[in-house]
Amino acid sequence: MTVNPKEKNDGFGAVYAGTEPSMLYRSLDGGETWEKLDEFLSLPSSKSWSFPPKPDTHHVRNITIDPTKPGLIYLAIEAGALIRSFDYGKTWKDRVRTGPFDTHTLVANPNAEGRLYSAAGDGYFESEDCGETWRRIDDGLNETYLYSVAVHPDDPDTILVSASPGPWTAYNALNAESRIYRRETGRIWKEVKKGLPDADGTTASAIIANPKEMGTFYAANNTGIYVSEDKGASWEALPVPWNDSFRAQNVRTFAGWF
Repeated sequence: MTVNPKEKNDGFGAVYAGTEPSMLYRSLDGGETWEKLDEFLSLPSSKSWSFPPKPDTHHVRNITIDPTKPGLIYLAIEAGALIRSFDYGKTWKDRVRTGPFDTHTLVANPNAEGRLYSAAGDGYFESEDCGETWRRIDDGLNETYLYSVAVHPDDPDTILVSASPGPWTAYNALNAESRIYRRETGRIWKEVKKGLPDADGTTASAIIANPKEMGTFYAANNTGIYVSEDKGASWEALPVPWNDSFRAQNVRTFAGWF
């Protein structure tokens, strides 16, 4: 579920919700009523969409509202496409050949118009033209199954991702293995270790930047919640009570916003 605060009706921001099977709904009255937006199901690529654990279906994995262009919505279908609408979901443009196939998390930066960051099952991708073209940037990544991406709000070139060898090690705590990588302007990805748990036994982290505290990031996985106050270079565990049962689960995302 995603909120677009700039798209208002009677004082409410628009709320978008994605489902499985893939469908998109929009509410302009705080969730009282919903409009179905299903034109994207007629896109040519839709015939190939499929979620491997349940191959007879697929779902909306991520909804991203462009912070600089009213009406522009990015929709990640798991698995098979990253598609775009320029008119609040009424019509859609299909995936592009160079783009990510299996986006798990997509981030747009309000201080970098047109720039997109995709953490995908098929690697890390960036676009500088609202998704018209993409480039894959994997130099330095030892694993290319990516789960989450976060970007410094005032520094579009400081980027963090979580990565695993594959889905089995990303989400299954019994044989989990994951790492966090960091990239700065013009540099290759480098693994961040200081203050984080060992890669073995750690599920893929959900990562988020705090726009009200420049340089502050949060990460959460099956071992706990961690904070970095130096742009992701080092971390420390937060003193949050962590039930033993949590260690058998993976963290999907952060709820709410700053």
